[in-house]
Amino acid sequence: MFDRRKVLKALAATSAAVATRTTPGALAPSAGLKSLVPSQASRAPNYWCTWAVQNYTYGQGLSALDTAVLEGDSGSKFAHDAMSEEVLLGQNGWASAFHARVRDDLYLLLDDGWETGGTATFELDPVKFPSFKGSNRDRLYALNHEIERLGWRGAALWCRNTPGGAADMPLENQCSKAGISYWKIDIGDPAFNLVRLRNDARFALTLEHVHGESPVNGDWKRDGRFGPQPWQSRRIEILQHTDVYRTYDVTSILSLPTTLDRVSELLRTAAGHTEMRSLLNVEDEVYVAAVLGCTMGVMRHPQHRLRPGSDVDLFFNGSRKAKQRMDEVVRALRWQRIAAPFASGIGSFETSDEILTDGWTFAQGETWERDLVGSTVWQGAPAVLARNIALPQVKAKSEKPFVFAARFPNGAVAVGTQERTRPKDGWFMPHCEVIVDAGDAPGPFGIFGDFDGLTLSFAKAAPGKRVLAQDLAGDEPIDITTRVEFKGASLYMSGRTLREAGLRNGTPGDLSSPGAVVALV
Repeated sequence: MFDRRKVLKALAATSAAVATRTTPGALAPSAGLKSLVPSQASRAPNYWCTWAVQNYTYGQGLSALDTAVLEGDSGSKFAHDAMSEEVLLGQNGWASAFHARVRDDLYLLLDDGWETGGTATFELDPVKFPSFKGSNRDRLYALNHEIERLGWRGAALWCRNTPGGAADMPLENQCSKAGISYWKIDIGDPAFNLVRLRNDARFALTLEHVHGESPVNGDWKRDGRFGPQPWQSRRIEILQHTDVYRTYDVTSILSLPTTLDRVSELLRTAAGHTEMRSLLNVEDEVYVAAVLGCTMGVMRHPQHRLRPGSDVDLFFNGSRKAKQRMDEVVRALRWQRIAAPFASGIGSFETSDEILTDGWTFAQGETWERDLVGSTVWQGAPAVLARNIALPQVKAKSEKPFVFAARFPNGAVAVGTQERTRPKDGWFMPHCEVIVDAGDAPGPFGIFGDFDGLTLSFAKAAPGKRVLAQDLAGDEPIDITTRVEFKGASLYMSGRTLREAGLRNGTPGDLSSPGAVVALV
């Protein structure tokens, strides 16, 4: 049973003790320890989507670029036209250059521009992909085989407005025979005909549906809230009938609060309805996915400084610099080898009453949504979110970060802190102390983001335990027992220790936040 007074007392004691603690020197590996991260790739339906890099293609190498042409329909057409066999599968193509360490954990999803004759023909464009011959099934099979050869889990395909009725069956059958096992359905299939046909035929095909959204939530001039989702809402109906529900498009700079609020309201309604087996896909918010048991539609890629002037990129911009945070993708996916995403209806969900509201004044070149340019946009979300676990307790001297946590069905626990965004400050990380009531969870424990200190409070003391930590981007655990403090049934870890452990195997120059797995052995 969660005892709030006990946790608050522990938080006060932790805060008082932090100032007097000293931390020994740099962390060093211990010989003979086995990696805490399994070598086998996660089977969660995660993917890397080509859409953002398609939108970054036009304008590379030009001496000048009119930002306005990247917005709206003209920008979408440039992105559509950018897809080709050469840019995707050529010697230096995206499939060969990106996400090398975790390709086996990811489908490679071809977004708009791969097919000919419409948005749901499933006919691989023979002009854009001239090397693939034979029937369309043969060409799709060869495409999937080539993507697998390059190390990816396989090909996934984008579509929109499938034909419906009996015409859907040949499309599913063709993809099934070609080895294609994931569709990103970007609007369409209102009666879930694709799901019924798939189930009847028992095709190995995962289907993702969406409810189209503006890239910002609610009244963005005031508080930008997504709003409650009653059981009868269309969004919840979709959530009940699909395999994966994608939370949909967001602005780059305010992606985090926009996505967190959508997740919050969807999970609030779904929680406890065990018949709801769908997963939530939170797109490129990879640490949110890792901690809250969601899937990822990764969009970030490492290309930058390839356009003239300010290197405008409508999908990744602002002081967060997400394209220079590629290690976060590695850490998030490797955590899911330990703790897989779980269905939206499983377990409990709660949020704090406190709402954090982030804001940004959008300049041209920072969003494709022209109505937002020149305006200050506000987006709010709960300060603390928790799945199947008590709300973490957070103490900060001024601003608070977003904090979220979950207990997974296998007993693993994850907690994350993430930055805030303000019009004058950009992307910044408030200082905070966090206590997580882990109860009787055996772990391991995924710890994402920056903390001043983190306390794991257990149901009972665990004397004599060693504490191991490992950067989720690495394969070598370290013994941090002498760097942590046991006090009764609580384990305290300093922010410095967690940061050193969670960045130990980072790529030089990468700006990612820490991500570590901790185990008590």
